[in-house]
Amino acid sequence: MENNQLAATTERLSAASKSKVYNFNYQWKFKLANAFPLADALEAWKDCNGRYFYEKEYVEEDWQAVGLPHTYNDKDLFVARIEDAGSGQLRTFSFYRKWFRLPDKYDGNKVMIEFEGIRQTCYLYINGKLAGYYEAGVAPFAFDLTPYIEYDQDNVIAVATDSTSSRNLDYFVAETPNLPDAEPGTFMTSFTELEQIPEAARGVGYFWNCNDFNPSVGGLTKNVRLHVKPKLYITLPIYSNLQTKGVYIYGSDYDIKQRQAVIHTEAEIRNETGLEQIAELLSVIYDHRGEEVGRMSSGQVEIAASCHLPEYPPLSVTPNDAYRKTGNGYVPSPEDEVEPTATESLEVALVKMDALISGLRFWSPDDPYLYTVRTNLLLDGEVLDTIETVTGFRKVSYDANQGLLINDTPVWLTGYAQRSSNEWAVIGIAPDWLRDLDAKLIRESNANHIRFMHVAACPADIRSCDHYGIVCTQPAGDKERENFGRQWDQRVEAMRDIIIYFRNHPSIIFWEAGNNSINKEHMREMRLLKEKLDPRGGRFMGCRTLSTEEVVAEAEYVGTMLNRHAGRFQSVKMPVTETEYLREESPRRVWDDYSPPDFDYDNLWLGLGGRKQVGGDCHDLTAEDFALYAAKAYAEFFHDRMGGASGKNLYSATAALCWTDSAQHGRQAASENARMSGRVDPVRIKKQSFDVFRIIQSPVPAVKIIGHWNYPAEDGENYRYAVKEFDGTHWRKTGAYRYRNPKDKTVYVVGSYAIAKVELYINDQLAATCDKPVDTFLFPFEHIDVTRSGSITAKAFDYNGNQVAADTIETASVPARLRLTAFTGDKGFSADGADIAYVDVEVVDEQGRLCPLAYDRIDFRIEGEGIFLGGYNSGRFNGYGKEDSVIHQMHVFAECGNNRVFIRSTAQAGVIRLTASMNGLPEACLTLYSQPVGASALALELPQRLLPPCSETLTRSSYPFQAIPQADAAKYAAPGSIYCKILVDGQEPDTRGIMSIYDHGSIYSPILFILERIKNDRPELFDYSYDAEAGILMLSSNKKCVIAEKGRTHLLVNGEENLLNGEPYIRPDGILIVEINAVISYIKGIVSYYDDNVHVFRIELPPSSV
Repeated sequence: MENNQLAATTERLSAASKSKVYNFNYQWKFKLANAFPLADALEAWKDCNGRYFYEKEYVEEDWQAVGLPHTYNDKDLFVARIEDAGSGQLRTFSFYRKWFRLPDKYDGNKVMIEFEGIRQTCYLYINGKLAGYYEAGVAPFAFDLTPYIEYDQDNVIAVATDSTSSRNLDYFVAETPNLPDAEPGTFMTSFTELEQIPEAARGVGYFWNCNDFNPSVGGLTKNVRLHVKPKLYITLPIYSNLQTKGVYIYGSDYDIKQRQAVIHTEAEIRNETGLEQIAELLSVIYDHRGEEVGRMSSGQVEIAASCHLPEYPPLSVTPNDAYRKTGNGYVPSPEDEVEPTATESLEVALVKMDALISGLRFWSPDDPYLYTVRTNLLLDGEVLDTIETVTGFRKVSYDANQGLLINDTPVWLTGYAQRSSNEWAVIGIAPDWLRDLDAKLIRESNANHIRFMHVAACPADIRSCDHYGIVCTQPAGDKERENFGRQWDQRVEAMRDIIIYFRNHPSIIFWEAGNNSINKEHMREMRLLKEKLDPRGGRFMGCRTLSTEEVVAEAEYVGTMLNRHAGRFQSVKMPVTETEYLREESPRRVWDDYSPPDFDYDNLWLGLGGRKQVGGDCHDLTAEDFALYAAKAYAEFFHDRMGGASGKNLYSATAALCWTDSAQHGRQAASENARMSGRVDPVRIKKQSFDVFRIIQSPVPAVKIIGHWNYPAEDGENYRYAVKEFDGTHWRKTGAYRYRNPKDKTVYVVGSYAIAKVELYINDQLAATCDKPVDTFLFPFEHIDVTRSGSITAKAFDYNGNQVAADTIETASVPARLRLTAFTGDKGFSADGADIAYVDVEVVDEQGRLCPLAYDRIDFRIEGEGIFLGGYNSGRFNGYGKEDSVIHQMHVFAECGNNRVFIRSTAQAGVIRLTASMNGLPEACLTLYSQPVGASALALELPQRLLPPCSETLTRSSYPFQAIPQADAAKYAAPGSIYCKILVDGQEPDTRGIMSIYDHGSIYSPILFILERIKNDRPELFDYSYDAEAGILMLSSNKKCVIAEKGRTHLLVNGEENLLNGEPYIRPDGILIVEINAVISYIKGIVSYYDDNVHVFRIELPPSSV
C-alpha cells in the first residue's frame, strides 16, 4: 500500500477511535472563598439551605461565569509596592463548579480529568463526593472519575483550590498524610506561628511553596481536559494520581548526515475489561503537512486483565509510610526508613516497538522541527484508543573539547532564567497563545535557552519552547537549599511526576535536581530516577552549585551562579551552565540621566553594598546603566564558554536573570511594583535591555545605539537633577539641584561579537570612530552633544573592514496622534469568555515616529463584547502614600512613548470598539471582532496558538559561535577580582591576610575576624556564636536574631527568610565567608556602606554611651 493510502487508512482509524479528549476549559463558575483552611472556606460559603459548594443541590448565588485559564489575582498582582516577599496579591481558597453530561454511548468507559497544573492545591469533588486531591502544586495531575460518573443526568465537578504560601502569611497549606483518619485540607504550617497550630493540624509544607521564588497565582490557571477511554486503553503519562506513565517516544542510532534514526515507542496498556485481550499497537509518524513518514507496529500482543485495581481510586498517592500517627498528630518518617519513591505503574502491560525511519528533519534550536506521532491501540482491527504526541527527534551529546552538541553540531546556549509562574500584569495568567508570544520574543532577542527556576514550567510554556526552538532547563520543586526527610522525598516525587509527563518534549535537555547544592546520595538518587524514567531521551540530570568531585561524579551536568564554583574538572566531563547572572534591576521608563522628566532615576537608593530592606532600593540604574551592566556580565560567560577567548573552556549554556519583570522577590522596595530585572516588562513590552541582548547574543553581525535621539534643548529647567546625600542608610534629596551637560554625554553603541569598529554619524556627518570596545560588546563615544536633533547613525564594520550592520534613530517631532494596533492569536479573538487580545498604544508624530519622551495619561472607552482590563505602568502602586496603580483602570500613562492594554472576550461574539484619548491629541479608535467558537462544556476545539511558520527546508544551525581570533585578541582581557578593604571606624581589622571581594554589589568577607574586632571594641552592641562543624553563624542585636548558614542563600532574621546574593561558604582553610553587607547592618546603631572610589567597605560604630 502507498504511503498516502496508509496515512489515509490510519487517519480513518484514529477518527473512529472509541476514545475522546475534551477541552474542559469552558462553562465554569467561580467564587472567591477568601478563607483558610478548607473547613473554614467550606463553612463560609454554605448556601441558603446549609449545603456545601460541592453538593449537586447547592444553590449558586452570585457566582461568576469564567473560562480557563482563570485567576482572581489579575486584579492585585503588581498593584502594591514590591517587597522581598514578592507582590502583595491575595493568597487564599477559591471555588469552581462546572456542570456537564457525557453521551450515553460512553456508559461503561473510563473517564479521567487532567489538570495541566495548579497553584497550590486541588480538592476535587464530583457529584458531592471527594474523588481525589493534589497538594504539591508543581506538576500536571489527574483523577479517575469513572466510578462517580452518572450517565442518566448531569454531573457537577467542584474544585476547591488554595494558593496560600510562605512569606507574609502566618499560615499556609501543608501536606495531608495519606492515612485513614487524616482529613484533606486540614494541615498547615507556619514560619512564625507554628506553636499556634493544633498538633492534629500541624504538617510538613512543600519547600517550594513560597511567594518570593514561586509567586502564587491562584485559581484554575492551566488547561483542563476530560479523557474518555474504553476499558482497554493506553494510559496517560500522569503519575499523580493515576500511577501510570503513558507513551515514551525517543530516537537512537542517529545518522545525522543520512538523516535517519531508529525511532522507539514504549506504551503502557491497561486492560480493565476483566478478560485477557489480544491487541496491536500501531504508531504512525506524520510531518508538518500531515504526510506519513514512517510507522511501527507491535504485532499481536497479549494484554492480561487487571485484577487488583480498587473499585474507587485512591484519593492521594502520597506514600502511606511517609507519616506515622503519634498522639494527636502526624510525624514524618525519617528519610532512611521509608520505601524508595514509587515509579512503577499499576497493572499495565508495557509494549515496545521501533523502526528505522529515513528522511528525518532533526529538532534543533534553529530548526525546531516537530512530528506528530499517533499511537493507536487496535483490537480486531478496530481502533479503541489513540494517543497523539507532538515531539521532535534530536541527538544530544557532550564533548570535552567542543561542549554541548545537538545533532553533532556544537551549540552555545544563551538566554534567561525565568520564574516558572511566568505571570503577567493585568491578566495575571496567560492563555496559550500569549505563552507562544513569550517564546517568539525570546527567539527575537537571539536567545535559545530558558532555565525555568525552582519549580517546573507548565506544559503550555514547554510546548511553546518546542515550537520555537528554545532549549529548556526543567526543574521539579525546590527553593534555595537542600532538604532532608519528608521534604526531600517530596522533591523526588515531584521530579518523578515531571519526568514522566515531559519526557517527550525535545526542548528539554536539562533536568534540574536543585537550585542549590545537594549531597552525593541525593544527587545519585535523582540521576538514577532519570535513568529509570528517561533513559534514552538525550537529557542530563544535574544541579546548581555542585563543587566537590564526589557530588559531581553523580551528576550529568553542573550549574553555577554568578560564575562561582565552575571548574575545568567539571567541564571535561559534562556541561556546565550558568544559571542566573545579572541580578541588577532597572525600570523601563527611565532612559538615562539626560532624559526628562527627572534627568535621573528618582528613587531611594541604599547605596553600593547597602543591605536590602523594606522601603529601600538596592539599585540606582537607568535603562542605559542596566544595558551596560548586561553587556559586561554576558561577556564574562561568553569568553568562558567552550572554545571562548579565556581558554578556560567552562560553559555550554548561560542564563541571565530574568526574562520578564516579575512579581517575585524584589529589591527596589521603595520605588517599584515589580522585580525589575527583565528584558521585557510584565506585559512583555521590550525594555532597552531586550535590544542589548538581541545584539550581544546575535550569531551574525548586528549593532544598536543605546537610547533615543530626542534630547531637549539646553534651556529652562532641562537637565536639572536633584542632589542627594547619604544619611547612613539611604541616598536622600537635599533640596539642592545641579545641571548636567548634554553637550558632553557618552553615547553607547552595542555591537555583536563580529563587530570590529563602529562609526557614529550625526545628521549624516561623521562624529567619531571607535575601534576599542569595552566589555567586548560596548563601543563608547564620549563628549557627544546630544542636543543635535535630526538623526544619529551607527555603521558597524567586521575584521575584514566590511560594513556589516547599521542602526539609525531619528528625532521625533511633537506628538500628533495616538496609534492603536491590536494583536490576537492565530485564529483571531475567540468569544469564549477567556481569550485575551492586547492593543498597543503609541504616541507618534506626523510621520508616524514614536515620541520617546511622551509620559502623558491616556484614557480609554470600550463598547461591545469585550471587557477592558487596562494596562501597566512601572513605578506606580497603591500604598505608602500613593494610589496611582493603573491595573484594571480605564487609563494608563505612556511610558517612553508607548504602552499596552488588554481586553478579555465575552462568551458572545461581536464587535468591540476601543477609543483612546490623550490631552491635546485627537481621539484614536480601533475596531475588533470576536469570533464564535465551540465553547461548550465538552468542547473539541483546543486553545488557540501563535505558532511560527514551518520552513519547508532544513535550517542550518547558526549558534556554534566559532571563535574569531582577531575579535578575541582585541576584545578579551583577563579579569581580576575586585578586592576591597574593610574599615571599622577607619581602622582595618586583622583578617589574617584574607581579602574581602566586591562582586555584583556585595562584599564577601571573613566575617568572624571582623565581628571579633567589633565585639572587642563594643561588646554591648551584639552577641554572636559560631558552630564551625555546622557552618552556622548566629548574631543577636536590638531584638533581632540573624542566622547565616553555609550553603544557604537566605539569612534567617527572627525566623523570616531574607535572600542573600550569594550563599555563605567555607574556604579550604576553614574560614567562613559571608556577604558582610547583608549581616553587619543588623547590629544596633551601625552604619555601613561601600565607597567605590577607594574600594572600601566602611563600618561606622555608634557613639559610645560611656
